[in-house]
This record gives sequence, C-alpha cells and structure tokens, in this order.
Amino acid sequence: MQWYEEIMEAAQEAIDYVGAVLHENGVLTVPAQQVLTDFVAAVGAVAEYLAGEEGTLIEKCRRYALNAVHSAEKALAAETSEEALSYFSYEVRPLFLDLHYQLDLEYNILRHPEREEEYLAQTLAAFEAARKRPRRTDFKYRVSIIVPAYNKVEFSRCAIESLFRHTDFSRGDIELITINDGSSDETEEYFNSLPHEKKINLKYNVYNHLGWGIARHIVEGEYVVYFSNDAVATPRWLENLLAVHAAEQDVFWVVPTCNEECISNAQGIPVDYANTFEDMEKMQAFAARNNVSNPLLWEERAILMPFVSVVPNLFDVPEIRADYRYTMCDFEDDDFSAMLRRSGFRQILAKDTFVHHFGGMTLNEVRTKRGKYKSIVSMRPVFYEKWKVDPWESRGHLYFVDVFLKELCVLHVPVRILIIEPRFCEGLLYIRNHFRRLQKKVVIDAIVTDAHYLADVQYMADSVRRLPSLDHLAEELFGCYDIILIGAALNDLDIPHIIPFFQTCHEHLHVHGFIYASLHNFNSFEHTMESLTNEIPFLAYPLILPLEGRRILPTARLVEALKVQFSTDAVRVGYMSVGHNFEGGGTFINVTGQLLDASGDEKGRVQQLLMGDVVAVRIKKQDI
Repeated sequence: MQWYEEIMEAAQEAIDYVGAVLHENGVLTVPAQQVLTDFVAAVGAVAEYLAGEEGTLIEKCRRYALNAVHSAEKALAAETSEEALSYFSYEVRPLFLDLHYQLDLEYNILRHPEREEEYLAQTLAAFEAARKRPRRTDFKYRVSIIVPAYNKVEFSRCAIESLFRHTDFSRGDIELITINDGSSDETEEYFNSLPHEKKINLKYNVYNHLGWGIARHIVEGEYVVYFSNDAVATPRWLENLLAVHAAEQDVFWVVPTCNEECISNAQGIPVDYANTFEDMEKMQAFAARNNVSNPLLWEERAILMPFVSVVPNLFDVPEIRADYRYTMCDFEDDDFSAMLRRSGFRQILAKDTFVHHFGGMTLNEVRTKRGKYKSIVSMRPVFYEKWKVDPWESRGHLYFVDVFLKELCVLHVPVRILIIEPRFCEGLLYIRNHFRRLQKKVVIDAIVTDAHYLADVQYMADSVRRLPSLDHLAEELFGCYDIILIGAALNDLDIPHIIPFFQTCHEHLHVHGFIYASLHNFNSFEHTMESLTNEIPFLAYPLILPLEGRRILPTARLVEALKVQFSTDAVRVGYMSVGHNFEGGGTFINVTGQLLDASGDEKGRVQQLLMGDVVAVRIKKQDI
C-alpha cells in the first residue's frame, strides 16, 4: 500500500459524507463541518508531505491538494448554504477526485516503467470501448461550455461576451462553466460577476489539461465544448460544429478554423482584418460570410490543436482525459490525437466554421513563467518515451502536394492511391480530404514497415499491408495507381537502391499519375547551423542528426539522377523552408555564391538548395 492510500480513502469517505449532507439537508450541519475540517487537515498533510517528494506529477499534486484545502476552507466560511454547496460541488470534490487520480498515476504507474506498456494498452482499449458503446441519453443539458482562464482578463471578457452574443442560452439547454486557474488579475472578480452557476476559482495555477481536468466531474451536457479564453465566438459557430457530430460517425472532437497567423498545423485560413480588439466587428462580418454549413469543408485530420472543440460527453470513462504527464503545455494535443487515431476516433476540422483566435494568450502566459523553449524541450521526450516515435518527425506531411494534385488528370473512379510509410497519416488524410471536396471516390492502400506506426494507419487506409522492409517492393505491388506517395522522408527509409525503388513505383503508375517523395536537405543553411553547437537547436531539437538511422542523401545528385532516369519534364522539385531559428541566411547564401563563382540560373539553384530544408520531388508518368 502506498503512503497516501489510507489518507485518501478516509478523505473520500469525508467527501461522500459531506456531499450527501449538503444535498439532503441543503446546509452544512455541525457534524459535516467537523468532517470537512478533518478533510482540510488530512489533505493539508498530503500537501506538506508532497513538498518533500520528487516526481513527474508531484508539484501538480501538491497544488491540487493546496487548492482542495483552500476551497474546503471557503466552504466552511461560506455565509450561505448555497455558497457552501457551490464551493464543495464545483471545487472541493472535483479537485479531490483529480488529486486522487494523479497520485495513483504517479506512484502506481510512472514510478514503475515496466507497467507503462500495459497501462497504455488498457487506456487505448478504454477509448475504443467508449467509441463503440451506445451513447448515453440521460443528460441534463444539450451542451456544456467550459471557459478556462489564467490571467488576461481582457481576453476572457471578450470571449464570454461573444459567447453570450452568439450562443442561444435562452432555451436552458446550454450551461456555462468558468475555471479561474489561479489568476492574479481580476479574472475571479469578473467570472463571479457573471450570472451562470458553475464557477471554479483556484488559488494556485495547476494548468487545467484541455479544459477538462476538473470540469469533467461537473459537466452535465451531452456535448462538451472547450472554449479558450482568447477565442471569440461568431454567428452559428455552435450549430455548425454540432452538425458534424450529427452527420458523422466515430467523431471525437470537432474544431473550427480560425485566423491563420494565430494557429499552427495548417488549421487557419487567410482573413481580411487585424488581430486586435478594435477589429472584432470586422471579424464578425468576415465570420458571418464564412459560417455557412458545408459538409464538403469538413476535413478529417490526424492531429488537431483544439483551441475550441466540441466533444461527446464520455467523461464517465476515467481514461478519457489528457495525459497529465505533459505538465508544461506542449505536445499534449499531439498525445491526445495519437490516442484518438489509434482507438478509431475521428478528428474533424470544420472549415465551414470560423472562430477568431487571438493566439495562445493563456498558454503563452504559462510558457513565459516557465522559461522560453523549456516546455518544448521537456515535453517532446515525454511523447517519444510513451509512443516510441517522435511527434514532429512522424506527422507525414506532404509539402507541395497540393500543387501537384492540381495537375493530376484522373479519367476513372475510384481514384487509386498507394501511400508507403504514412506515419501519423497527415498526408494520407490530406489526399482523402482533397478528393472528398471534389466528390470523387478514392481508395487508399497503405504499406507500413515500421511497426510503431501500424496502429496509426489501421483506421485511416482502406487496406494496410505490413512488410518487413521495402527491399522486395516489386513483388508486393499489384495493379496500377494514380498516385504513389512516400509519406516518410527518404532519409529515414532503408532503401538500399534508390533509383530502382523509384523505377518499381513508376511501373505501377497509370499514365499521367505521379510519385511523390521528400527528403531532408542537410545542405540547407538551417540544417547546417543546427549541426553546430548552438543553444536553440540543441534545446528544441535534441536529435537533429542522430548517430544512427538517418541517411544524408546528396540532394542535387539525387534530383539529377531522377531527371536522367525519367526525363526533365517528368520531374518537378520544390524546396520548402521550415526553419526559422537562425539569422544570417542571406549573408551565408551570398558568400557561398561568391565561393562557387555562381551567377544567373546557377545562382538561383544555389539559393534554392541552401534555403530548402525539405525537398519535395514529383515524378509524373508521361505518355509513351
């Protein structure tokens, strides 16, 4: 038995007793007051003990314990029975339940690495079972909207006012829940001035994971909305997002689009207004034009950043929650997306619904307090240790494929696609979304050699084959395809003879079809600087050039060899700059050009090569 278990068991009995008294009698009786006082002493002792401990979740657990104590003291000092019930129901009990969960995770799982694989398998199984089970219908509300905030009250005020303006609360089927996560400004006073019932005010910031950590215990809506306090609601936002759930199967979260400069992951769209409070009326006009429900604009994604999200209320399943190991913001969304992909849940970006996003105000506040880059540096390895793959290198994004798709001429249906090593399937789903918008049926086959990614693709492709290697690809391909995509960078694939590999793929293309591949260009300025001893890349990218497992292909020679093999007209090349960590790229290029005595077209090719961190290659099958 762990040191805390007997204490927490007694505290649980206290919580159950006080809750029963409050709900049956409506008042905190003298015996209940004494029990709650004993609860304060017990949980306070837990906080004191944790102050001397070390561990992944220890500081978070300590803060939860301190918050539970503070909220219990508020309940004891409440002037009315309604206040006591509110403090207890919306703060004390949820805080205690989450504290108990995190202590179990810390001491029974995280301190026993041999148990983590089984724990992950059990969690995935719980997600999949929750997806397959019949949905509950016994909800008090249609929707619960959660707005968490950590300082930045001016943004919270804008968010809440927009919700009241563009959400129909008049029917009584939507509830609002606010969470003040230990703010030091006027956030608590502002939230308390609002007319809604469920208000959570914490004394100590705990970073409320995906907005559900504490509120999961009090939501009563069939659907739960996480609404960032730096988002701004717009006309028909909620109805449009709910329409996706009504029409599609197995959807977990639906996320709206927003202004592209304030979100990554290609989730935003261009806008015609400024990202300021003063331009919010212009924003609303823009959103009103955009927010016309259109299923053709629903994109299935492999990863989503849910600055606003609508999810089904599955919170009676304990495992349906964010992983608390991501204690410093970053990669938590990546992790939850991995859990959804691998359990068969779908993630939908609704581009027919625009909600403004000021851009990470709450998370930036947390990040700033904890040190620049520290969150990325600390949390990226957490993902790797859990899933055994890197969260960034594994996305499977296909640079420039949109340009190549515009040139594709397909004369038959269904369109046949082969994707080799799709990784997290971001590129695979991009292709599926493209043909969905065109209302053309598409069949996607996948080949996977790395077993770590097999679970990512099992629900995404129409068929999946696991091969031990790509050495004998020719023996595994049957028929022809309109597109053959290599989802992983060529540097990361064990292909001993690269030109024959492309020849094999080319032989299995329809006329006018194309092969797509990409590679890391280690000749680029950014990658050159990353390979040196510089602070930023070694902090943010600890494995720029691993000692094993990645080949440094000679980019220019590879492109030239492909042109010789398939003709200059058949091969197109795109150079993508994805790094922005260093200054001085222009000077580097000029000096290099002078050293090479390059001029004219040759100078242009040198510039492309030195600025392109990723090289995308398209090989088209020409008419004979």
